[in-house]
Amino acid sequence: MKCLLVAGLFFAASVTQADSNKLVPILKEADLTEWVSFNSKGLTLYDRVMDLEQGVVLRAESHNSASGYRYGESIDLTGTPELQWQWTVESFPHYKQVGEDGLEKPITEFNETHASGDDFAVRLTVGQTKLFGENKALHYVWSSQSQAGGSWPLDAHNHVFAVNGRETSTLRWQTVKRHIANDWQKAFGETIKQVDYVAIMTDSENINGQAAGYYGDIVLVSPSH
Repeated sequence: MKCLLVAGLFFAASVTQADSNKLVPILKEADLTEWVSFNSKGLTLYDRVMDLEQGVVLRAESHNSASGYRYGESIDLTGTPELQWQWTVESFPHYKQVGEDGLEKPITEFNETHASGDDFAVRLTVGQTKLFGENKALHYVWSSQSQAGGSWPLDAHNHVFAVNGRETSTLRWQTVKRHIANDWQKAFGETIKQVDYVAIMTDSENINGQAAGYYGDIVLVSPSH
């Protein structure tokens, strides 16, 4: 494990854990033992680092790459309907272009709502894989262009929710909690009782650029009755 002090990260949680909730960790202290790597293009670098506020977290850095880690155990949404996680952004997706003055400049002008610009510094995905029929997935992202609360379909089988947006300060930890079944119903008009995986990915391959972010703990939340 790389023990690096990540300076300047401040905890700004937007969710307070209630005593009545049972938390089931699926990622704790950046331990990827139960996660499996996958890649669509190249290799995003993932390193365990020490943060002054959060302890051990996962830093991800993408250079024209799209790869991540997947937690492959199915999740019973009747028992644990909510997913809660912590993350922050170091640098939003961008690419560099040489200007008339001969200097490289970062370019952030691309459309993240289209497949050609579908790159994010931090992304958490939940999905279903089917033997018959189309696989479907929800993608929770920190948008560099939209405000928190925005959402859009990438296609008929993939839907994006911007749970953090351009108005949120980078390098400040955010805690997000989502009710997966409710979001699935909003996105696809379907009622589901489980998802087959959770995945994280930092990517920049569509714009041939770069991006970096941090992932903290990920837990399933089971409200007590």
